[in-house]
Amino acid sequence: MTENITDIRPGDIILWKGGGWFTDILSGILALKDKSWRVRTWRPWHTGFVVKQLDTGEIVTFQAVNLFTGVCAVTYETKLDMGDCKIYHWLNNPDPARLEQYVLQCNGWPYDVWAYFFVVITVLFNQHWAISDKKLMCWENTSNFCRFMGKELQPCYEEPLISKMINALESKT
Repeated sequence: MTENITDIRPGDIILWKGGGWFTDILSGILALKDKSWRVRTWRPWHTGFVVKQLDTGEIVTFQAVNLFTGVCAVTYETKLDMGDCKIYHWLNNPDPARLEQYVLQCNGWPYDVWAYFFVVITVLFNQHWAISDKKLMCWENTSNFCRFMGKELQPCYEEPLISKMINALESKT
């Protein structure tokens, strides 16, 4: 369920709309194999989660940003500064200490650029396997976080996939 800015809370999952030629190519490949993605009008691509909302209204998030920055906290002054995104309550009463533990554990990890190629292979060949290492792309970061908090978006044996993630978030299973 998409939530209002006044309802943002620690542990909420954020999905941002994607853009650019690389995203368009990968999204097109996904649309070939996944009907739920093909019929979707709003296609998010980047993911992260809310660490906390400060008294000033700033929103601290945790994301796998890019090859140069890696996995880190990103702070936005307001929801509007976050751009085209939707926020989902997925976790039920997440433990703040556990959330902080995940952030401290993964902060500074490198960005997993190769994960996109593994995702394409698993989608094209209908394979269900995942590679686990100390590198994260945004889908892996969000999926691992949810699993760490006790409510996974996808099984650990599957490479995280945005279409499956949003389907889970919207079904609230």
